[in-house]
Amino acid sequence: MTASAAELPRDKRSLVRSLLLSPAVLVVLIALIGPGLLLLAYSFSAFEAGRITSLVPTLGNYTRFFGDFFYVNVILRTIAIGLIVTATTIVIAYPVAVYISHASPKWRGFLIQLVFLPLMVSVVVRAYGWMVILGRNGLVNATLLELGIVDEPLRLLFTPTAVVVALVEVLLPFMVMPLVASIDSIDRHVTEAARSVGATPMQAFWRVTFPLSTPGLVSGAVLVFSLSITAFAIPALLGGARVKMIASVAYDAMLVGNNWPFGSAIGIVMAFVSSAIILFSLRFVARRGG
Repeated sequence: MTASAAELPRDKRSLVRSLLLSPAVLVVLIALIGPGLLLLAYSFSAFEAGRITSLVPTLGNYTRFFGDFFYVNVILRTIAIGLIVTATTIVIAYPVAVYISHASPKWRGFLIQLVFLPLMVSVVVRAYGWMVILGRNGLVNATLLELGIVDEPLRLLFTPTAVVVALVEVLLPFMVMPLVASIDSIDRHVTEAARSVGATPMQAFWRVTFPLSTPGLVSGAVLVFSLSITAFAIPALLGGARVKMIASVAYDAMLVGNNWPFGSAIGIVMAFVSSAIILFSLRFVARRGG
């Protein structure tokens, strides 16, 4: 009779775990780490017309990026838009998450399905929808003109505002669901105890619910910020040439200018910024947990 995994010696259990994990590790190495290392190598290579790279080591791609105010302005704009989108989604998502968490089981599944429903539509299709809404003759301008608020159509497309609005709509579910999970994990007796000692509902929220939901808040913020600063379709369609973000610049460098080394350097900078934000967030959560 074959022994169960728990009855095996420790060394054999480690071997079994390693064998079970090896396919997943192999997929990560091939699909993620391998291309990342290749991108890093390209970023330190010189550009040669007609070839992907000349394989000549250089720091020129990074000095070009950080030495040109245009590219520095692009990354600062990208970070600023990412922060604005993240803050806006927090303000909108938190009441929604609280409402879903306190909803009856009858409505809870339906509400969660409504949150996920927009994800079933392509981002490009939704971007074109926002182009119709925010266009010169779109729904927003038509409403403002009809109400007499403005005398002529506003320029809403190809502005940072259009990009922020669309990104908030697209990324809102990624903030709502971590918050729902975090609020669900809070013991209701803790809030009731705060109320029993005289805390108002608002005091109980700020001193009990909000601090305990911080892990979900940080997780959602990391997701939204990372996805917003690396977004391509929405900034390209709703921002155009007026609102360049880092992903659009990388696309132009690699597929328009065919400068793979410089585009790789931009990609590495994007990865570094995202990783720095994630590490900072994890340290913040660890300190709060301590």
